[in-house]
Amino acid sequence: MADLSLRFDDVIEENYDRMLTRIRQFAVERPLPERVSLEIGSNRANFLRQLAQRHPERFYLGIEWRKKYVDFGKENLLEHGVKNADLLQADATMAIPILLEEGQLSELFILFPDPWWKKRHRKRRIIQPQTLDLFASKMHPGATLWLRTDVGTLADDFREVLDAHPEFEHLPFEEMPVEPFPRTTREVKILRKGIPVHTLYYVRR
Repeated sequence: MADLSLRFDDVIEENYDRMLTRIRQFAVERPLPERVSLEIGSNRANFLRQLAQRHPERFYLGIEWRKKYVDFGKENLLEHGVKNADLLQADATMAIPILLEEGQLSELFILFPDPWWKKRHRKRRIIQPQTLDLFASKMHPGATLWLRTDVGTLADDFREVLDAHPEFEHLPFEEMPVEPFPRTTREVKILRKGIPVHTLYYVRR
């Protein structure tokens, strides 16, 4: 039976303490190179693994909140012999300030994030002015931010927030890299259903 003597905020504090310990341990055990490509919300790491295989000269880090997907992802990387990528179970907004130095981030991928439909939950969306401040502080000039979603209204909301931010510049479709990115498991399912995918491409000024 659960210990009802524990207060809810005590449980939250304990969980965050454990997360901070994981992040700090990762920082010690896995020093990151001068340039890092980051995916927030890596799921089973199929996208991350394929990119790492295409570009062995780069290092890819995935930050995923759910432990089961981090375990799946690590096994995925291990099975394919991928050594230039790794995963961490954490809240990205807690991990990024600890793991990354100013100008260290060269690519940021946020693919099919949770839309947080309810109005009172929208403050939890990953693209907010304060999170963009954090991302910009770690990205070098010219670093790229990729966003993909199958929710048109969410893409519109993200575009509005990004366009208003002084550190990010929208690049049109014609200026996107010619090389197609791998498709995530979710994207494959979405396209099979005939649902359009919205891609947003920004560069750090």
